Amino acid sequence: MAGKKNLLERAARLLDLPGDVVAGLPRVELIGTGELRMEQHQGILAYGPEEIHISAGSLVVRVKGEGLELRGMDPVQLVITGEIRGVEFG
Repeated sequence: MAGKKNLLERAARLLDLPGDVVAGLPRVELIGTGELRMEQHQGILAYGPEEIHISAGSLVVRVKGEGLELRGMDPVQLVITGEIRGVEFG
């Protein structure tokens, strides 16, 4: 499955198509420093007011800040609010 995903990612870049649509990659949108929206997530791995870890398949998205809250989550999208100071991918 990883090989197919890599192929789809490369095809999306080559054809200048959105990777989130073609390969099902996560889409992260940061609105100022107070809101983060993420599509194509696979759930929350760790949750606290200073750090939230989100599964994106083979990738983990770490949101760091103060007063972080999970405002909404459904199978497609989640919304985090608070004072966002950093977002790491790994």
